[in-house]
Amino acid sequence: MSLEGERSPSRADLERELRECLARMRIAALDFRLRVAAGELLVSLGDRPRGVRILRSCADYFTLAGFPLRSLWALKLLELHQADEAVVERGLSLLGKHYAHSPTSVWGDPIFEMPLPKRGDFDVDALPPGLDEVIAEVDRRATDIIRGANFPDQLPRLPLLSELEPEAFMTVARYSRLRRVTDGAVLVDEGEAGRAAYMVITGTVRVVKRGDNGMSTTLTRLSEGEVFGEMALITQSPRVASVIAEGAVDVLELPATLLDELGSEAAMLQSAMSRHVCDRMVSNLMNLSPVFRVLPPDRRGEMMTRFQSRLAETDENIIDEGDAGKGLYIIMDGQVQVSRRMDGHTHVLNYLREGDIFGEISLLRNTPATATCTATRRTMVMFLAREAFNEMTRDYPEVVEKIHELGEFRLLESIYTLA
Repeated sequence: MSLEGERSPSRADLERELRECLARMRIAALDFRLRVAAGELLVSLGDRPRGVRILRSCADYFTLAGFPLRSLWALKLLELHQADEAVVERGLSLLGKHYAHSPTSVWGDPIFEMPLPKRGDFDVDALPPGLDEVIAEVDRRATDIIRGANFPDQLPRLPLLSELEPEAFMTVARYSRLRRVTDGAVLVDEGEAGRAAYMVITGTVRVVKRGDNGMSTTLTRLSEGEVFGEMALITQSPRVASVIAEGAVDVLELPATLLDELGSEAAMLQSAMSRHVCDRMVSNLMNLSPVFRVLPPDRRGEMMTRFQSRLAETDENIIDEGDAGKGLYIIMDGQVQVSRRMDGHTHVLNYLREGDIFGEISLLRNTPATATCTATRRTMVMFLAREAFNEMTRDYPEVVEKIHELGEFRLLESIYTLA
């Protein structure tokens, strides 16, 4: 099957790929990525019933063997190749039974496979000369999912989806979409409005940020099971970086319209995404913020477990001037306006962005809030309640000292702004 923007391969190309696939399967008998490829090649060669049967057996194997994302991938391929709806629904039900959240869920560690054989490690010339014989052997090898398989006692989580109750799990699984792109395809463009979140199934994507000088910097690379773009379904914020395919890539797309399909259960998916994105952003914040870099790496994670995530709507006052300080806030995504009343007028003191801290002055001085902090758009913050901050003063005095320095600077800055 051709990817977005790619020309359809010739029959000769497909036959050659099928032969190579079989040669690799002979030396990597349990690697079901090869079997998925074989099933798709048979569909493209016109043997749809056999190809669909192989993809169905792969989906079953992935579910039982602890590769839930690949199982969903195989089921989406079945949809793509127009398999009977009952076949796909059966596979989704089996997946949900094993990987949706339940009160008795106990998850195991992620499972990893050996790398696929590389070109040169296999011998195409040793295969049968006739295509019919090659197809028959592919069919035999690809549909035998039990022989030699070792199914785990505890299955690993399916990223994001295993946080969902069965009904929401099935809705997300049904309405998610498979996207297949070629090298260089832009999946997310910096500055655009976010319309979907993505999960990498196969291949690698590169996260790129444009600098003030117009040059782009690669921030990181993401591979199988990693999620990106989820903030779009939480804060509706513009994309802060671009994501570009490196080679052929398959991703699972969770469109923003999925939230409408979920209805009252949408909050469950947004909560799972919030936890996921907060874990990642907190890790970045721990490593980059001068406030938290004073702690050794092995103590940073424990400290951040004391914070809770919170979503502020546009124009919502997170802190009101004159109120007692409720706690400390760290902006994870969004923008906060800091303002102060003077002589009957509101004066804007500052705008805070990702990584900035606020609320610290009233905590440190034990005084009412000195300014109003308002979300200028949907904003996600991490919140540390006053009681937890007092505990942090005892357990992490070096962090509190750094926050104190920041608070004094902010106070002086606001005085000069109003002067």
